Amino acid sequence: MGRLKPLSETGSKSSFFLRLLAYSFIYGALFVNWIDLFVGPDRVPGYHLWLTFIYFAPFITVSLIYGLKDWELTLGFGLFTSLMNDLLYYVVGRYLFGIPVNLAEWYKCQLLPVCDKPIYFDFLFLRLKPYPFLMPLSIYARVVAVYLLLRDWWRRAELRRRAEEWKRFMLENPPPEPESIDAEFWEEVMGWGG
Repeated sequence: MGRLKPLSETGSKSSFFLRLLAYSFIYGALFVNWIDLFVGPDRVPGYHLWLTFIYFAPFITVSLIYGLKDWELTLGFGLFTSLMNDLLYYVVGRYLFGIPVNLAEWYKCQLLPVCDKPIYFDFLFLRLKPYPFLMPLSIYARVVAVYLLLRDWWRRAELRRRAEEWKRFMLENPPPEPESIDAEFWEEVMGWGG
């Protein structure tokens, strides 16, 4: 059984990218938010460490199967999933599960450094109470990181595709062998000989 091609070389790059983007959106918005709304840090020790693994799990699996050439996708879409969790947490809670919440207040806490709501992050051996500016800073930093990682993957995938096309072209149309040039010709050109 042969090794699978890197993800960027399987089919149309844009359709693959859009399918993965849709999957990441649905996975983060519905599945991760459902877990986060109904399991929560009160029930699971090291909850945020576990939640971080859940963000990246489907994309780590894909990278392990297809190889690490597409590592930007694993990191980019894992971060995108975490953004869907942080940005749509109470939207999903309110409109799918009927949890009453003031969305304007919640988004103010998520996007502006004004929140005084006590939040704790439990990473098993490390428990953090972040400052109000850390959540918005984290969200904006992840938006930039996702954009840069996925843009970099797109460019690298395009370069790999072009390199593969060039290899195929050269195999199908090898350059002609240079004609042998005899020594008398070089002697005349270079002024060697008598």
